[in-house]
Amino acid sequence: MWKKIGIGLIILLAIIAGAVWYLVSNLDSLIKAAIEKYGSAATQTSVTVGGVKLSLGSGAGTISGLSIGNPPGFTSPQALGVGAIMVQLDTSSLPGNGPIVVRTINIAQPQMNYEVIGGVSLTGVSTSSNLLIIQNNVKNYAGRVAAAPPQGGTPARKEIINDLYVTGGEVNLIATTVLHGKKVTVPLPPIHLTNIGRASGGATPAQIASQIINAVTSQAAKTGAAALTQQVKAAAGGALPGNVGGTLKGLLGP
Repeated sequence: MWKKIGIGLIILLAIIAGAVWYLVSNLDSLIKAAIEKYGSAATQTSVTVGGVKLSLGSGAGTISGLSIGNPPGFTSPQALGVGAIMVQLDTSSLPGNGPIVVRTINIAQPQMNYEVIGGVSLTGVSTSSNLLIIQNNVKNYAGRVAAAPPQGGTPARKEIINDLYVTGGEVNLIATTVLHGKKVTVPLPPIHLTNIGRASGGATPAQIASQIINAVTSQAAKTGAAALTQQVKAAAGGALPGNVGGTLKGLLGP
């Protein structure tokens, strides 16, 4: 009897060990799949990741080849591309059920395409851009997730990000009408966000994504719109004609 129980426990432990090994050995691919699934749902565009490398021992990780596609109707292949994102977890926060603490996230040299639908002329300007559409999509997604009734099973753990840095970025301005095919690239000012989710004791992945994407796209939209304003002014001899100035302000984002 006891021998049979002992054999049964050994088999059970072997199954559990196998499951844990599978999760650990496939953790990188699981994270990659989660980023692509939930990123695409939030932005309503195609989000892809080249690869993920995460060490549970050191807490250091790298997300490479992140790309956020453009909404329908835009000509550039993507809205944002990042070669590598460096992540450092606080490994002491991993056990238990409390929020997972991310010490730092470094997004280096992102390439943002700021594209205005229909371009801009001296008599008028479109009031929409790819980055503003993505901002609104992420905001609406976060609202839907927050309002959704809790599902069965174990709830996803919340997260806190101590510091997030965006450095060395560039914004490529795409407005065919006023630029006549000329490429205009302007530097993206550095971005530093602190204590994301800390005030509420942790934030959901959807809320985290909303804050990060909103901050990056908002700054890129403002930078792109400011560069676009200068281009329109130069084409108009130094002054914005008609109501173009007021309409351009709408492209700055919230």
